[in-house]
Amino acid sequence: MYRILIVDDEFLVRLGLKTTIDWKKHGYQVVGEASNGQEALKMVDTLKPDIILVDIKMPSMDGLEFIAHARKITEHVSFIILTNYESFQYAKQAMQLGVSQYLLKSEINAEVLLEALESVCQGHEEKANRSHNVEWERMKYLSRNLSKGQINRSIAPERLEIPEEGMFPEEDYMVVKYYCNISTMTEQSINMLSKTMISLVESEYPGLTYCENLFQLHYYMTIIFPCGKDEDIYTRIIDKSQMIARKIKYYFDTVIRGGISEKRGASDIPRLLNQAEEARRRCFFGTEPFMVFDSGFQVYLKKMERVHVSGTKLSQMLSTGSFEEICAYVHDIFQVLRSQMNYSNVKHAFFDFLSSAKTYLEKLDEETSHILAKRFDYDNWDALTSVDEAEKYLCDAFEMLIQRNSENGSEYSISIRKSISFIEENYEKNITLQDVADYVSISKNYLSMLFKQETGINFVAYLNHYRIEKAKQLLTTTNMKIYEIADSIGFYSPYYFSKVFKEQTKMQCKEYRERFSVIEQGEAE
Repeated sequence: MYRILIVDDEFLVRLGLKTTIDWKKHGYQVVGEASNGQEALKMVDTLKPDIILVDIKMPSMDGLEFIAHARKITEHVSFIILTNYESFQYAKQAMQLGVSQYLLKSEINAEVLLEALESVCQGHEEKANRSHNVEWERMKYLSRNLSKGQINRSIAPERLEIPEEGMFPEEDYMVVKYYCNISTMTEQSINMLSKTMISLVESEYPGLTYCENLFQLHYYMTIIFPCGKDEDIYTRIIDKSQMIARKIKYYFDTVIRGGISEKRGASDIPRLLNQAEEARRRCFFGTEPFMVFDSGFQVYLKKMERVHVSGTKLSQMLSTGSFEEICAYVHDIFQVLRSQMNYSNVKHAFFDFLSSAKTYLEKLDEETSHILAKRFDYDNWDALTSVDEAEKYLCDAFEMLIQRNSENGSEYSISIRKSISFIEENYEKNITLQDVADYVSISKNYLSMLFKQETGINFVAYLNHYRIEKAKQLLTTTNMKIYEIADSIGFYSPYYFSKVFKEQTKMQCKEYRERFSVIEQGEAE
């Protein structure tokens, strides 16, 4: 049903318009009326009319001035001019303002008015269809170009499509590429994150086109938006981004980072996509969560030589089992990489380290090689979010390699061993992944990745498994009540404890106790 606003300084005209036709029967609703332009202007934003019937000559603010101001509030409303003056000049001015129809009051009747409204509505539908089609084409364009390579790869502009003429009609555009780690989120939380991000960016970036991607435990959102001629646009985009990051951190406990392109015309959108990715990569070095593309810095990066990683030196240190020497060598290399702030160089060095480890792995027994192969997979690079994590990952991996190759070696890295020790000492408390990460001095997301990689299950599953093993002991060696056992092992909800126990043992607590108890049972329920 189309919403109608009537604006005329004559009460009888307004009354006549409201009673000329059965509005509801024909698919219309009169949502308001006003006696002058100033009064009507206040209604445009609140009532959100689809069509406004407006007189040209009114006190305070005439019809043409009102239309000009109303256009600044919304572009989606249509106007039908009502006047007693057969003046071509007025009609010409009205048409320049985008007025759909021009009617003489003396000629208005039900048939004329309905014909004018039908014409306006048809234009509405055509405009809506065109708008929908253009938005759909923009989204397909963005999705298509992001799928030409993996989402976190820097694709040369010449390999991307230039948008068709008219697809992006504004003069200047910018691209922002947001991303965050989702390794600790459930599928439901990820869906909520997506909906929240869409809501936030749509409210902050009018006229945007966006594309979402999930890749290697990360969520990405790339947006293209018209930026106008604002000279302070970069500051405003960073302010918007920081606001979005604060809300996402509060609701989802994950950190949003991102890269911001320059502003250029529509034909340069492939270049802007490349720039946003290049700027995003600088976030890897942890200086700022949101980075603006800097062409001067890119020139500097191109002149920079790759850092050499000696496979021979690493092989010798691995053969002697010198973990301290390897860590010192990794650290020295990464100090140089930090000073360069070149994402590609860090990636190449990381791969060189893994390549040397793979070569060494081939010399070990088949079982050890199989267990460690996943740890030295090149795809692990895509799960890392900072240069510090990359260095830490390599040290943990090399330590694990040396440990597995020794007679008394552990199957876990020192980070996971410390995490498991923390769980064993604190399982009866309400501990979280963040508590363990703080104890081990690494990020929560990085610990989540290591935990799954080394133990084969996530942190919560491991903690619950350990707690249930303790529960089994208490069920079979004490007469503690079920709720007392739940409380003593860190389950503060007896119902949740019973649910997890049943999932792991396929038995109820009472059934397990009756079958395996080694003491005479008193009242234990």
